[in-house]
Amino acid sequence: MSSKPAKVPRCPKRELEVDKTPGFTALPTFKRQKLEHQQENFPPSFWDNLSQIYLTTRSLREFDRRTVWPSTPKQPHLTQIDSSKLIEFAKEGGPDLQDLRAFRCPEIEKSDHDREAMPKQKSTAPKTSAYDPQFQQHLIDHGCYPTYFPSAAASFAARPKNFAAIFASLQKPTTSSSALTEQQFNKFLDQNNVAASESETMSGEIRNLAGETHNSARENVLFNNLAGLIMDKKGEESTLSGPRVDSYEGNSPTDLDASVRESLSPYIVPSVDTTRPCLPNFFLEAKGKKGDSDVVMRQAWHDGCLGARGVHELRAWIDPNTLEDVNAYTIGCTYEAGNATLIVYTIHPRRSSNQKHRRISSMPNRRYEYIMSQLCAINMKNNLASFQEGMKIYENARVWAKEQRDRLCYAANLRAKSKKPAPTGTGLQDSADELGMDGACG
Repeated sequence: MSSKPAKVPRCPKRELEVDKTPGFTALPTFKRQKLEHQQENFPPSFWDNLSQIYLTTRSLREFDRRTVWPSTPKQPHLTQIDSSKLIEFAKEGGPDLQDLRAFRCPEIEKSDHDREAMPKQKSTAPKTSAYDPQFQQHLIDHGCYPTYFPSAAASFAARPKNFAAIFASLQKPTTSSSALTEQQFNKFLDQNNVAASESETMSGEIRNLAGETHNSARENVLFNNLAGLIMDKKGEESTLSGPRVDSYEGNSPTDLDASVRESLSPYIVPSVDTTRPCLPNFFLEAKGKKGDSDVVMRQAWHDGCLGARGVHELRAWIDPNTLEDVNAYTIGCTYEAGNATLIVYTIHPRRSSNQKHRRISSMPNRRYEYIMSQLCAINMKNNLASFQEGMKIYENARVWAKEQRDRLCYAANLRAKSKKPAPTGTGLQDSADELGMDGACG
């Protein structure tokens, strides 16, 4: 007769102390830290400056902060004490009240020397990015308009002056795109079907789009050297976080005179790693199948505004007389793997007619707004012809952006060698047609 196996006693050391409440799931440490970070809120000035506030967790938290007030504690009953003992006790500084709840330690007045010696503390307020619905409203309120914004300030009439010339440049036939085969198209479809994440999209389809010249682009770069796109009333950067760009193209730092790079570093040198390309004016943001189309558009919009501002500052340094041409010198692209759609935009500055907009440019007495306009959109997975068309447009857009950078760098280097103030109404304005700075640049 077989006997039942004896039960092995559990080791108490292996027992984990967890909450056994039904439905409870313990969060990993990194997720708890992420949730704690998400609970941070923007400063009150951020919400005060928004013309429209979306219903989000942070906006509700700010509403609660402004409407729920702590109850005022009752004043304790003071008994009569001997004033002579109180004076004697106060000579030694009195009691230490720092451990009492709600006690505020009085600030000691500091001398001017102490204030100068104290290091300036950076604001720890959370930054808003393209993933936050308030991000778009924040940019719009400060004169940066996305494509098809329902306003006269950014309607079809607000397209850049050289819009038709740029569009024509994108339609030029290319040898590389016309030579694409059905086999390459099928490979593109296979990569597109498995590109669930953003990184897979960048390593697959984007490599196909760029071709052999992709080594001139830089991927996944944090723009941590540029001045804030929007400044508050105190001249400090707003709550916009620096973008991490999926892919951008600029010129080598050696293409631009060192004095120019140093003078305009917060506008044309995107990274603290100064070996990376400068004067970026071509951007690409991509999303996998699970990506949000609104987010990728806002990312390209933010990138393009920073690039257009950098070009604007460089052109102002070369010759301020060329700033009113209302031409575009910056291109932003988006690619979504879900529907294999490539969209190309232009971003250009123009003088703002709205006096409520704060200065986006750092140059004195100048108010500009930045407008995003859609050039074209194409679904690249319909057939071989649509695939070839998308490759052609992307290649031509990169070539066009490179031509604008080369012309601007050439003009800036001439200006740097002269070491003279830009003359009024003459100088480089006379050679604008040659440099492509005043009119269609195709």
